[in-house]
This record gives sequence, structure tokens and C-alpha cells, in this order.
Amino acid sequence: MRAVVVGAGIGGLVAARLLKRAGLEVVVLEAHTYPGGLAGSFYHRGFRFDAGATLLSGLAPGAPLARVGEALGIAWPVEPLPLGFPLMEVLLPRGRLLRPVGREAEREAQRDFFGPQVLPFWTWQEDRAKRLLEVAHRLPWPPEREEVGLLLGLLPGLLPLLPDLLRRVSRLAPSAPDFRRFLEAQLLISAQHADPYALYAALALDLPHLGPALVPGGMGRVAEALAQGLEVRYKARARRLLLRGGRALGVEVVYGGRRRGEKEVVEGEFFLLNVPPEPLLGLPGRAPRDGWGAFVLYGVLPFAVPPPYYRQNARERPFAFLSLRPEGERTVFALSLHTPLAPWEGLEGEAYRRLKALWQEKALALGEALLPGLREAEPLFAATPHTYRRFAGRAWVGGYPQTHPFRFPRVRLAANAFLVGERVFPGQGVPAAALSGLRAARLLLAHLGVDPLGTPGWPWPSCPPAP
Repeated sequence: MRAVVVGAGIGGLVAARLLKRAGLEVVVLEAHTYPGGLAGSFYHRGFRFDAGATLLSGLAPGAPLARVGEALGIAWPVEPLPLGFPLMEVLLPRGRLLRPVGREAEREAQRDFFGPQVLPFWTWQEDRAKRLLEVAHRLPWPPEREEVGLLLGLLPGLLPLLPDLLRRVSRLAPSAPDFRRFLEAQLLISAQHADPYALYAALALDLPHLGPALVPGGMGRVAEALAQGLEVRYKARARRLLLRGGRALGVEVVYGGRRRGEKEVVEGEFFLLNVPPEPLLGLPGRAPRDGWGAFVLYGVLPFAVPPPYYRQNARERPFAFLSLRPEGERTVFALSLHTPLAPWEGLEGEAYRRLKALWQEKALALGEALLPGLREAEPLFAATPHTYRRFAGRAWVGGYPQTHPFRFPRVRLAANAFLVGERVFPGQGVPAAALSGLRAARLLLAHLGVDPLGTPGWPWPSCPPAP
């Protein structure tokens, strides 16, 4: 049996590796020349830059990447950060707040900066994050037919979380303005919304404690480790998913590179889409009304920068997030800002260049407050919502803003076709994308009576018999 994976993002690669491990023939189709998608790295003038994601976490025992790595026998090409490491510095109106690795160290930093009134919030956050982490690798949402039994089995552990299912995190946070601004800025990075639903916020705020790590050479090294041993056809752009009678039959592909212009229908028994599905289904792709675009300024500094390697300017809006990667005596950086999508729509030519220059100057001004000398970067170049539409097939940042747990689409597109990636539960980030790949692999392998991680309770009570 063959599984065809469209898109070599983290979710697609995790699913592909799990399916191959289970004995299926797997083909991965990737439009670009490198794996990872928005968690990949690209070359420009001899340097590697991260296409989107820059902060890696999820390597602590029991966390998503740790579980996937153990299952696949992958030694992640990372440098884990020790307790107390200065992970992130947040610039606020009344000073700079450090987020160190380790709950006790962060609790102390929060108390010293905001006062003891914030400690009950962090006690709540720790409890919810730990409870969610215990079930995250098994939690299906919204459940497909095969997953109903699994979800019912998890209900006893989920019951204590239900009170926080629909309320926003702002209802639980202290009212101190500086603390509210800190939360808004941090959650906008990881949830694409300043006030997401409380359960998502609890886990998103736990990133410094889920096993953060540096990735020498850029985030793309993680995707490259996953792609090893897989048949990945690069410069293979999928054009259409062929459907008949509620089942997928194949994917129309147009090749580039040495096979430029060559067309092929890649057939299979199962299909996983790690790309926006609308173009493959002949539907218009639309950003969510509350979705954000990204403006990212890239550069290389002619000097080394000490940690913290992640810094955020929350002193003024738009909040700016600076990621730094040491490269010997130089430092590669990405400075990202959320931008509304509407001002960019329909722009071209001189009008587009003017708006791009305006945002570049805005980004440099915000970034200089975090690290003086950014203007010395060479090269210095920017990506806009137009750039992401061209190279990633979408203009908006991440998946859906995490305003409530019921806006995720169904994972199944057809009887034998499934979605993976940031648009499906549990949402944004490399760990979440990895979980989406694990879930898609489970759904597919349920038809064959195989479970990739040996989940307790397998086979699922509602699992159909193998064909």
C-alpha cells in the first residue's frame, strides 16, 4: 500500500516516517527544494535563514517531540538548554523581564518583576499545562469516527479541565496592566491571538519548560533529520487532488528543476495533505477574518550576540519578536511583526514597495530597542504577506487564532485523505505540527489495525476492521 504525503512540513514528515515504519510505501511531494515548510531553513547569499518558526521546544520527557523522537529512533540535531538558561527577554513599558528555563526560576523572575499577586496564575498555568501534556499525544479534536472510543477513554482525565474549555485566559489573569501586556505579547506569538481560550494559553505559556533547545544551522535541521530515509520528491508542486465517490485516487503534480514542465498523477491508497487544501480541491483559499500576516526582517550581524537569543519588544505596538542564532563571530537574525492583511491586499509595483519600506523602517526601530546595531546587518532583506502567499501558499501567520476549541476543521477530507499541519488541532508550532502528523498516521493505520506508538486501549472500540 502506498501513502502519498503532499508537503514536507513537520506534520507531513512525522506522519510519513511513522507510516514507513509501519510498512507502507511512502512518497512525499514537496514544491520547494528543502523540507520543513514554515519550519524549514533557506539559503540566501551563503547564509541559512529560518522560513518561519525559530523557537524549538517540546523535547522534555513526555513532550511531543520527545515522544516522536523515541518512536522513530531519531536523535534530534539540537542543543538542549539547561535550567536557568536566559531563554527570552521581554521589553515592557517599565523594564525588561527575563523568562528563564525552569518553572522555579521563572516564578522567581515573575514575582520580582510583577509582584506576588501573579503567582496564583502561574500555579493554575502549571497545573493545566501538566494535565494537558499527559493526554496531548492521544487527544483527537474534533474526533473522527475511528477516534470516538479514544476520546471517551480520555474523558476522566479531561473532566478537571472542562471549566477552562470556553473561557478566555484574560478572565484568569491578574489585572495589572504590565502583566496583561506581557501575556498579550507572549500569546500573540504562540496562539495568534492576544486573548486565546484558557487551556490553549496554559500550554502555550509552558514553552520555556517543555524542553527548549537551540538548533545549530537553523530550524530546517529538524526537518532534514525527519526527511532522512524517505522518498521526498522536491520541486514537485501538487495541483489537484483527484476524487471519485468520496475517495482520493491521486494527486496531479507538475515538476520543476530537471523535470521542469513534466506532469504526473501520483496514485496511492492513502493521502495526507500538509498544505492548504483549498487549491487542491478547486476552492478559493481565504484567510480567517481575524488572521494575521507576517512581516519578517532577516539579516546577518557582523558581531556575536550573547543570550538571550529570543527577545520581544512589548513596549509598543506592533509587538516585535527577535530571534538570534550565533554563527561564529556573526549572528543571523529574524525580526518578525504581525501585520494586518488588508493593507497589503491588491498592492503591487511602487505602492507595494512603499509599504514594504515603511514596515522595514518600523521593524528596525522596534528591533533596535532590543538589540542596538541591527542596521549594520548585511545582507538585510524582508518577507511580507505577499512573500508567504507566493512561497507557502497562504498569506496569514500560523493556523487559526486560538479563540475557542471549536474552530478547527475536520482532519478527514475524504474517506482516505487527511489534513496535517498547523491548521488542525492542536494548532501552531513545531510540537503541535508533530502531533498532527502522529494523529493523521493513527487515523490512517486504524484501517490496518496498527498503532504507531502502542497507545493503551488499542484497538480503539470504534476502529473499523482492516479492508
